[in-house]
Amino acid sequence: MHLPSKLKAGLLALIVVVFVGSTGFVFIGGLTIGDAIYFTIITITMVGYSEIGGPFDTATRIWVVIVLVSGMGAALFTLSAFMEYGFEVLVGSDYRRRRKMKMELSRATNHVIVCGYGRVGATAAAALRRDGVALVVIEQDPDAAQAAFDAGFSVVEGDATRDEILIEARLPEARSVIASVASPSDNLVITLSVRALRPGISVTARAVDEETENKLTLAGADAVVTPESVGGERIAALATQPGLAEFIDTVVRDSATEFRIMRFVVADTSPSVGKTLSELDLRRDSGAMVIGMAEEGEPIRMNPDPFKPFTSGACVFGIGTAEQLESLQSLFESE
Repeated sequence: MHLPSKLKAGLLALIVVVFVGSTGFVFIGGLTIGDAIYFTIITITMVGYSEIGGPFDTATRIWVVIVLVSGMGAALFTLSAFMEYGFEVLVGSDYRRRRKMKMELSRATNHVIVCGYGRVGATAAAALRRDGVALVVIEQDPDAAQAAFDAGFSVVEGDATRDEILIEARLPEARSVIASVASPSDNLVITLSVRALRPGISVTARAVDEETENKLTLAGADAVVTPESVGGERIAALATQPGLAEFIDTVVRDSATEFRIMRFVVADTSPSVGKTLSELDLRRDSGAMVIGMAEEGEPIRMNPDPFKPFTSGACVFGIGTAEQLESLQSLFESE
């Protein structure tokens, strides 16, 4: 069993006091070794006693005071260390983690709020953490909330359909919300609540069928995902084009690969505004490739025209390493 250094120091101090005190009673008070050890211990513990061998002389009584003061100090120090150690063993580790989590939550900013820590929410949270994205989980079920906490996520335990819970998860400071609870109606309410509290924030919602997709879109969700449909499309892709499906999974999902796909929005002050892909020669300057582009209100164009100039507010999709994409981001989103 590993004892903390504070408790070890307290026990060592007690041993030293007993040894030194007993030695003093032997040489100053003329007690036997057994009587000296006994008298030292009952002096430290203050259980009440009479002076062994008759009244002590002045020197011995001074030694009694020294042993009493030093022994009581060592005993109180050891007792506090022992109580601290006991608290640590029983609830300390979990308590410290929760306190740290609350501190981190109070400073959370530019994070993603994941509502629901079921299979979909847990998978989304793990993917976000893999990509280095800060996140906060909202979960109503105590067991699921504990699982999220054990996984190392900041957790707000409560109903994500309630405004105060969303505020506790620092919705005003968040960058995006994922509504992934099991109930379609709850995801609809979450989307509406988020839209009311933060009109401009990105909302991604989980649906179970086409009807729910339409309702979530009407409620203001920026993107709606039906896990069953995505799973079915993936199965079909693996059956007909396994090599292509594996390549896409490698780029989008594989944490071991260095390549990633990112989306950028061209800022008003970006030096790319008014210039074309051929003029910028991004492949040479950044190493990343632009694989898609979309003007405001238009569908995404894959393999965009190299002679079409970039406009402010356009969405650009690039592929490359983290460093290459960072260079691309500094070009398109520079202020």
